[in-house]
Amino acid sequence: MIFHKTLANIRKAHGMTQEEFAEALGCTTEHIVALETNKERATFEFAVKLTEVFNLHGAPITESARTTLMDRLSTWKHQINYGLVHKAAGLKPELEKAALSSYSPSTENFYYLHLADYYRLANDMPAYNETMELLGNRSGAFGIKHKYYYYRLLGVKAYVEKRHNEAIRAYEAAIALDKDKEWHDVRLYYGIAVSLSDSGFATRALMYFKEAKQLAQHSIVYGGKPNSRYDVYIDGYMGYDMSRLGRSDEALPMVRERLKAETSKQSKDGMGYSYFSLGRIYHRIKDYYKAEENYENALKYLASGGVAYMAVLFGQASLMVSLDRIAKAAEYAEIGLSVATNDYWKVYFEALKQYTQLQSNIETASHMAEALIPKLVENRQYEAAVFYYQKLGEYYREKGSLEDACKYFKHALEVQIKLQEELLEGILYL
Repeated sequence: MIFHKTLANIRKAHGMTQEEFAEALGCTTEHIVALETNKERATFEFAVKLTEVFNLHGAPITESARTTLMDRLSTWKHQINYGLVHKAAGLKPELEKAALSSYSPSTENFYYLHLADYYRLANDMPAYNETMELLGNRSGAFGIKHKYYYYRLLGVKAYVEKRHNEAIRAYEAAIALDKDKEWHDVRLYYGIAVSLSDSGFATRALMYFKEAKQLAQHSIVYGGKPNSRYDVYIDGYMGYDMSRLGRSDEALPMVRERLKAETSKQSKDGMGYSYFSLGRIYHRIKDYYKAEENYENALKYLASGGVAYMAVLFGQASLMVSLDRIAKAAEYAEIGLSVATNDYWKVYFEALKQYTQLQSNIETASHMAEALIPKLVENRQYEAAVFYYQKLGEYYREKGSLEDACKYFKHALEVQIKLQEELLEGILYL
């Protein structure tokens, strides 16, 4: 449900002008115009007034009907949790109508909280963002459990947008509401661990990964059943963070055991991710031959276009750069561009492709600097931006264009300062 469109539809269904609509709701015409054009957010109080004035809920449903509805919503929630987007899509129209006519704010909250997750998994980001805005307007009236889910959703949103410090804060706010781990949500602890890991806080990330691994053995989110799907990701991330802390001798056997377990189950995704994790560790410790071997094995098992597949392609391409096999790196960049499904990876692979052309083409280099690197900065991919600015500076220095070289080295320094400020903010918060 997209609020600004719904508001206009309600007004038109009652044959009212914006002035008449505003008068009925006790607000200004300007406010209605701003809401319908999505320039302002509706408050929770406004939504309640709208419901009351126009009797949007109708008569309260019976307790029996509400129980049936909650059962259906729970089924829908589990479909979303397991990533069964097509099945969830089939139930959505019926549940939207029922949940929003239940005369129960709690039921509506339940629906909207999982609707946000549904839109995120369905990759409908405009609808996802608008649902999150609507939840923000309602959050003041949430009970503890709904606040808990809301903060987890905020954490996911911030992480997807690469705002790791904000993700960590949101996840920790959710954890504070579930001190006794009553809801056993492995996704919450996994989410904060990944945010910490991607921010470079390996030691603290390992602490949360261990919590997540324990919760994966009995997660209410997954019907009280062990969730081995998360074990694969947790072991992979833990292994990489252990290697960053100089503990590769512990990390490699752990991930090899995970690979063995996934092979015995004949899980292609599990095998692919385990090979990828081994590749990352070997890449980290500069055993490039074994890194390449494991990356290649990962690509055999992972589904083309998935996030893990993208990460393997980029890892393999970066490895080729490390080995000075530029033509091969360009080949992987082209494959990445052909299968990338979101702008985050498209920017990465396009920048990598342009980098492989730097050695002979000044025009291409300038194009990359002016068009692609700012996108990396915008997406908070600071380390990649610093890397490419430095390479551009070195390139122009070798060509004898010292003015251009200084310009790009200066840009690299500016982005490095941004990166350091973000890391410092995270350290001070932690």
